[in-house]
Amino acid sequence: MATLSHTQTESGGNAAAAIGEIRAAITGEVRTDRLSRALYATDGSIYEIFPDCLVLPRTAEDVAATVRICSKHRVPLTARGAGTGLTGGAVNGGVQLDCSRWLNRIVGIDPQARTATVEAGVVLDELNDQLKPHGLYFAPDPATSSRATVGGTVSNNASGSHSIVIGRTNDHVQSLDVVLSDGSMHTWGETARHTDNPLAKQCEDVLSAVAGECADEIARRYPNILRKNGGYALDRLTADSGRVNVEQVICGSEGTLAVVVRATLKLLPLPKHKTLVVVHFDELMDALGSVPPLLEHKPAAVELVDKFILDAARANPIMAKRGRFLQGDPAAILAAELYDEDEGMLEHRVQGLLDDLKAKSIGYAASVLREAARQADVWEMRKAGLGLLMSKPGDNQPIPFVEDASVPPSRLREYIERQQRIFHEEGCEQAGYYAHASVGLLHVRPVLNMKMAEDVQRMKRIGDRVSSLVVEFGGAMTGEHGDGIIRSSWLEKQYGPKIIEAFRRIKQTFDPHGILNPGKIVDPLPMTENLRFGPDFRTEEPRMMLDFTAYGGMAGLAAMCTGVGQCRQRLVGTMCPSYQATGDETDTTRARANALRLALSNRDILDGLSAPELERVFDLCISCKACKTECPTGTDVARLKTEWLAYRNRHFGVPARSRMIGRSVELAWWGSAFAPLSNWIAQAAPVRAWLERRYGIDRRVPPPKFVRRTFRKWYARHRKNRDAGADKPKVVYFVDSWANYYQPDVGIAAVKVLEALGYHVIAPPTKCCGRPLISKGLLPEAKLLAEQNVEVLSPFADRRIPIVGTEPSCVSVLQDEMPQLVRDLDSRRIADLSMNIETFVARELERRPDALRFRTDRPAVVYHGHCHQKALVGTDDAMAVLNASAANAASEINSGCCGMAGSFGHEVEHYEVSRAIGEQRLFPAIRDRGDAEVVVSGFSCRHQIEHHTGVHPKHVVEYLAEALDG
Repeated sequence: MATLSHTQTESGGNAAAAIGEIRAAITGEVRTDRLSRALYATDGSIYEIFPDCLVLPRTAEDVAATVRICSKHRVPLTARGAGTGLTGGAVNGGVQLDCSRWLNRIVGIDPQARTATVEAGVVLDELNDQLKPHGLYFAPDPATSSRATVGGTVSNNASGSHSIVIGRTNDHVQSLDVVLSDGSMHTWGETARHTDNPLAKQCEDVLSAVAGECADEIARRYPNILRKNGGYALDRLTADSGRVNVEQVICGSEGTLAVVVRATLKLLPLPKHKTLVVVHFDELMDALGSVPPLLEHKPAAVELVDKFILDAARANPIMAKRGRFLQGDPAAILAAELYDEDEGMLEHRVQGLLDDLKAKSIGYAASVLREAARQADVWEMRKAGLGLLMSKPGDNQPIPFVEDASVPPSRLREYIERQQRIFHEEGCEQAGYYAHASVGLLHVRPVLNMKMAEDVQRMKRIGDRVSSLVVEFGGAMTGEHGDGIIRSSWLEKQYGPKIIEAFRRIKQTFDPHGILNPGKIVDPLPMTENLRFGPDFRTEEPRMMLDFTAYGGMAGLAAMCTGVGQCRQRLVGTMCPSYQATGDETDTTRARANALRLALSNRDILDGLSAPELERVFDLCISCKACKTECPTGTDVARLKTEWLAYRNRHFGVPARSRMIGRSVELAWWGSAFAPLSNWIAQAAPVRAWLERRYGIDRRVPPPKFVRRTFRKWYARHRKNRDAGADKPKVVYFVDSWANYYQPDVGIAAVKVLEALGYHVIAPPTKCCGRPLISKGLLPEAKLLAEQNVEVLSPFADRRIPIVGTEPSCVSVLQDEMPQLVRDLDSRRIADLSMNIETFVARELERRPDALRFRTDRPAVVYHGHCHQKALVGTDDAMAVLNASAANAASEINSGCCGMAGSFGHEVEHYEVSRAIGEQRLFPAIRDRGDAEVVVSGFSCRHQIEHHTGVHPKHVVEYLAEALDG
């Protein structure tokens, strides 16, 4: 079993009484089920502690009531933001308080005063999205800004890449509304009014006393560097006015002193002009030694990324495309950003930097990026650094425990050289390096195996030695990520016993019963206990049909999730559609991976693959595959869900609806054979009502209509009217069931475009790809189809003939699942030759720009890409061919998923979520498209858009065929 902390066992019987009272006292949710406790047992760190319950407050009053009851019963309470912290700061026993679910309103924006008042659960990027029209932004920009909450940002005193010019969160906080440990509410800040709160007065008095009594020790012990976040911010206690800056101490206190429920934040004007200069180096140490001369040019940021991350980015299909700025194979890069109000002055500064690089022989190449999209490539790769580091399967992983140390930038190279010596002496030869070189803060992660007792002890020894080194260099062991469990034990070495006693005195005054996130900063938990993976960790591996070899099994793939939480972002990307609709942690990729990891482990909280909790956690997973590539660690939950469904089918039987969906192609054959009568029957209200009662197929979604003349019938006649094409290059068209039985116009258009390119089109007698079967875990049947398709397609693969498809979900089977099911050389060769028709056409147009001639009178296009297409190959090729055919008047909708996902949008219990997924970004964009024509790649996307918006999209290849000149 997982080791429980003393905070859990002390809550004991009091927890049950507290939970009952909380449930009766608040308007929010209280969850005590095993799944919720399991999902909130971890964050982005190496730790795992199971809480007694989860509280999702709707109001600040809910938070106050919860804290008051926990104080009454002496039950620990830990406030949590996005749960992406790396130190264990957000895991604990007792009550977990998640303000991100409901307490997430932007209360007000004052552009004139340059302030915003927000609740604790507001996400940074979502706040800045609302501020952008005002020309303002909240400046701290941690790598997790797409999901990090304001409450978490305050609690960790987050900063980010631009701290050299914007500082940290505490530099941008005007006031904080907090709940104190007795449940009372109070406001501290520059504009806060005096109140008669007795506990607040005691807190102010003790801070004032500490400021006076420890002034000399504070001046001597606190490092003279920008990035220092360890312990409590006693160095910022007093203002020029003599006021005690209590809000400054709350910042970075990790929820150990009070719970932040609202903040009034100071805003800055958005920079007008930016340029990014990416300097390439053959040696890591040369990059580190070049930071001081770069700082002479007053950059807004200087970020380092090493080869470890660059290589991992090249292996990620999405990130590989973002690496277009790289020149050669650098050991490290430094990305220096300069911005200015005057464009001419910025250009002058950039040229000065480039001249300096040349004069001082700094780096072997420099990429100058002025376009926002190209700059975004660099920043997205940098922000994905943590996940990319963790993207290598196996037990040996880069571990975050000394990764937050900050030293004077002028001594950064010397510090890293000494640190590397420690790693070598401890037998740790591999580590990853990235982050904020401008302020002397590098995230350094030694590679260790936390399932081995000797490596757990090695971690402790390395941490102890590095912490001494940091003090020697006048640095801080905690630069931005907080102390949590992993670094609190080194605070006394940093600050000395007098400061530590002051910390304890402050904690006891603010939190006399020790209920607020105990075990962090003051009286810390041991850093080598409560590990997510420890020497006692064991897993079971069930019989599998899909290929998990590279991960060591299902458990190994599930364990790839480290908790970085990119699946919680909502403004961009596709992952995770259901979370974007519900906002519930249970519906994240992270939740599914964590639940499965626990179910397959000996942690004794979820009972294997038969655990009913897995039904809940996988219910809204629509197998969009976005996690396969958008998750920086590559945690492929779609593959895990499919294998779990197969297990469920074997042990509990196949549900009737799953069996019907699996037979949908067979039913389509009959539907086409008897069309249009079959359509009249299927569309009839009594039939749809019966399907809803019998199979749970929602009557509100009209079934797609069959065609009498299938594509294969058309193709047979078309082929007779064409010559054999012996003198033409060949291309195989994989005829999917949608194009054959429902939309043959798509297949006909595909043939027209391919023939216009000069190809002879072959449509061999392939079977259904098996996607309907795979989606329901019917893998034995899907494997049989895959084997039959391999047999049909192998002769073409032998001759290296390309295989193209018009339905991305079917092409993705050829590329992804088929090689896993068949596992032979032929299936892998077929996968390598298979592609969406957009990719094939884009390659041809790149090779022969005049291969197709398009009319010039085409309307503008807005395009929505299929999830599987986005996940496996991206949409660049689709956009390239659309712009070629639409005279560069095509734009891609920032759309995420449509929500249909095969049968998902037809299922009665999923209908509302399916619609909500589409309403996140896709449907509003389509309604606001103006005169532009809507184009899609997938059949299900087309059906969903038609049903919910009344707009009738075209398939990409239909648009291309119509655009052909002659």
